[in-house]
Amino acid sequence: MAENPLDRAGGDLEALWLQYKEAVRAGGNPQALYQELVWPALLERWRREPSVYPSPQTFAVSVHTLGTSPEATAPAVLGGGAEKVYVLHTAESARFLPRLREDTGKDLYPVEIGKSDVAAIYREIKRLLEKHPDVPVALDLTSGTKAMSAGLAAAGFFFQRFFPKVRVVYVDNEDYDPELRRPRAGTERLVILPNPHEALAEVDALFAKELYGRGEFGKAAGYFGGMVGKTGDQQYLLYKMLAEMYHAWRTLDAQGAVRQGRALLGRLSENAWLQHPLNERRKTLEAQVALLEAVRRFLEARDFGEKAGVYGLAETLLRLSQEVGEGQPILAALYAYRALELLLQERLALLGRRAEAPGLSLEEEGALREELARILRLSPEKARLGDKLGLLDLLAFLRLKGDPVVGAVPLSELQGLAGVLKARNEALLIHGFRVPTQKEVGQLQGLARRLLQDLEARSGVRGVSLDPVPLGF
Repeated sequence: MAENPLDRAGGDLEALWLQYKEAVRAGGNPQALYQELVWPALLERWRREPSVYPSPQTFAVSVHTLGTSPEATAPAVLGGGAEKVYVLHTAESARFLPRLREDTGKDLYPVEIGKSDVAAIYREIKRLLEKHPDVPVALDLTSGTKAMSAGLAAAGFFFQRFFPKVRVVYVDNEDYDPELRRPRAGTERLVILPNPHEALAEVDALFAKELYGRGEFGKAAGYFGGMVGKTGDQQYLLYKMLAEMYHAWRTLDAQGAVRQGRALLGRLSENAWLQHPLNERRKTLEAQVALLEAVRRFLEARDFGEKAGVYGLAETLLRLSQEVGEGQPILAALYAYRALELLLQERLALLGRRAEAPGLSLEEEGALREELARILRLSPEKARLGDKLGLLDLLAFLRLKGDPVVGAVPLSELQGLAGVLKARNEALLIHGFRVPTQKEVGQLQGLARRLLQDLEARSGVRGVSLDPVPLGF
């Protein structure tokens, strides 16, 4: 068996390189001499000790683009060490496949594509990753046309989000010989490229911003938290806290929202974060946290004298009702029902009464029955009263007692609302099978909004925006 040139040179590629260089200077053919003196030794080096940066990694599958300058592909195949090797080649570069098999000793799985068909590369990479979903895969972009390499890199970095064991690799060199116009043999290495989407978190930032803008605050918080881990940049932690505050707020977790809001304001007060973009919105954030604290106090004390808390909760419920909108009419109605009920109960509390124990006198009970009958267009004896005051009962009683806001609502409008108010317990998510119409939801929201405007003026919380603050990037 012939001795390998690497062994003849004592394993010294540098000595072989100098020998090759002198032979070229003496008039020898550079390509023929390279193939004779250097290439066999270089391949042997890669078979024995592949140079991989930042550290060796064995892949189960590797995918390579192959162009008309294929010499770097063989080191990439050997450096990846994969058992299954796929080669994306063009009609023109197919002629190099036999040489690549010979140089690497690997069975190859060739796939022909157009030299500029980036979409085909995406399709093939997706197909191969779905075929090998749970194993380490190297995508080598060293050879091939610029379009092929760009397509493979773009596909690899994108699909890494869904197939985390994928790595994009490239054969680089640390020294180039300008005289021979070649990388100096032995300085090549297979570089595992960092995903710029992950390293810089720019894509995550765009996803987080999009989710935040759509009101999907829990998902946005997840992205912001992941960005802290990927980049080490603690500024994203503050955005995570902000998104978690709004998520808790929108899920009616006032205690959690206050906790996150107070923690966020505390961090923004630290010297390191005085220039954070969110400090541009500090006054709005402080007002929102103060409103959330009022909501928490109301929920804990159940005291309708906590007007700012009633206002904050009713406004939140109405906002949620409007946000779910046409897509979820049942849920929109439930939010609106509860907001209206809270606002009516707050007005009842101004009279010193509670809906669950109104303490009606016989005279009041008779008058309430008559007022309720007018709204329902019934005879008084058919109007029924329970032990507690429901939505219609509250409206009728407040009208009876001369409430200025409820009393200003025309009787005809209340009569039009009577059906949807009476049907609350018939709603699909409560006790019945009824799905409210968008028109009915709008009627509920409209009446609640009128009551809310009056409470806003009395509660002293004018000007507090419930809109999420801009992120500042």
